[in-house]
Amino acid sequence: MNAAAWSIRVLLVWLALAGTALAGQQGGGAGDGAGQPGQPGLAPGEVERLFDSYVVLQAQEALRLSDEQFPRFLPKLRALQGARRRGFQQRRQVVAELNRIVRAPRLNESRARAALDRIRELDARTHADLRKAYEELDQVLDLAQQARFRVFEEQVERRKLDLLMRARRGGIARQR
Repeated sequence: MNAAAWSIRVLLVWLALAGTALAGQQGGGAGDGAGQPGQPGLAPGEVERLFDSYVVLQAQEALRLSDEQFPRFLPKLRALQGARRRGFQQRRQVVAELNRIVRAPRLNESRARAALDRIRELDARTHADLRKAYEELDQVLDLAQQARFRVFEEQVERRKLDLLMRARRGGIARQR
C-alpha cells in the first residue's frame, strides 16, 4: 500500500473516532467531562493517539515526503512520538508522587529529595532519548525537510493547545 492510500485510511479512522466522540459529547450540558466514568468523550490517551495520527497524516504533505521516504520516515516519527509520550507520562507520575509528599502534614525531606532526583534523572534520560530520535528521523530527511519538520511540530503544538483551550471552554462539541 502506498503512502497516499495509507494516509487516506488513517484520516478515515481519525474522522470516525473524532465524530463518534463529538457526537457523544453533543448531547450533554456544561458539566460533561470527557474521560469521566459514565460520561461521553475521549480519554486523554485516545486524544493523544488521534493527534499522533493527525501528525502522521499531515507530515507527509507538510514535509513534502516522497512515497519512497514515507515508509522510512513513519517508524522514526513513531519512535519520536513514543519517546516524548513515555517521558511525559513517567514525569507526570513522579510529579504526582512529589505532590503527595508536599501535601502531607509534614514534609518527608528524604522522600522529597529522592523524587526530585528521579525527576532530574528522568529529564536527562528523556532528553537523550529525544535527541536520539531526532537524529534518526533527520537521517531520513533532507535539510529543507528537517527545517520544515521543526516548524511543523510547533504549528501542531499550537493547534493542540488551541483545541485543548476550546475543549475546556466547551467550544468544540458544544458550540452554541
